[in-house]
Amino acid sequence: MLEIMSENSKMQLTPIDIIRKSAGYLAGVCGGCAGLVFGHPFDTIKVRQQTLGGSCGTIANCLKISLTIEGPRGLFKGLAFPLVSVGLLNGLFFGVYGNIRPFVGNTYSDMFIAGGIAGAVQGIPGCTIELIKVKLQSQMGGKNRYQGPYDCFRKIYMEYGIRGCFKGLPATICREVIGFGIYITTYEALCKYGTPEGHQQTPIRVMLIAGGLGGVFSWIGNIPMDIIKNRLQADDMKSPTYRNSWHCIVASFKKDGARVFWKGLPITCIRAFPVNAVTFAVYSQSFAAIQRL
Repeated sequence: MLEIMSENSKMQLTPIDIIRKSAGYLAGVCGGCAGLVFGHPFDTIKVRQQTLGGSCGTIANCLKISLTIEGPRGLFKGLAFPLVSVGLLNGLFFGVYGNIRPFVGNTYSDMFIAGGIAGAVQGIPGCTIELIKVKLQSQMGGKNRYQGPYDCFRKIYMEYGIRGCFKGLPATICREVIGFGIYITTYEALCKYGTPEGHQQTPIRVMLIAGGLGGVFSWIGNIPMDIIKNRLQADDMKSPTYRNSWHCIVASFKKDGARVFWKGLPITCIRAFPVNAVTFAVYSQSFAAIQRL
């Protein structure tokens, strides 16, 4: 009996052991938060270009108008809710991807499928987070209807129920499937190409470049669905302009032509590379620091 108790006591994990075993998740949260804070002003400009139409115009003009009306603080509108939830979304994505990966092959199409499935699962809670972010970001000047993330969520839920909180879900899932499929495939391919033969560990600089380019290529692939999602979510919920995703696609094309589906791409690509580089840099440094505890 004493031997069993002694063995059980040896198996008990200390708080430091638990932190070390959670290093990947915790480092992912740190990296995700750093990338989110760094890239949010770029994201605000992108959303305003996509949803406010001609009133924003070019990147420089949209930035000038935003700073004139609201100052630098306005560029960080809608940040609080995504910042709090980034751990949930990152953990969900990498958890699902990590569990799916052993059951698929090693071809790039298999990687795309695994990344797409993980992206689709992440897109379900991500839809509500994106909805609140877009609602707050698309407010500029004047009297704002929503005073913050909680106020926005509360008003949408009280007026439109749970269904209203998932407005744009099909477009969000479609965006995530395309985006994460491309992102993971690009990242894995570039890491494999950049790792010296005979080495198990991918160099940090290769990871940074792979993450940055993966982010750029994923946005090039999913920017059309991102625009549709943002227009649906920024739309007036009481008197909507768009009935559904397909109606939004057709109406947007008729009004602005094919170029509308690439609106905001330059600012998105400018944002994507450094944001993903920052994310991976903070992730790798945080992971190493936690392991040294």
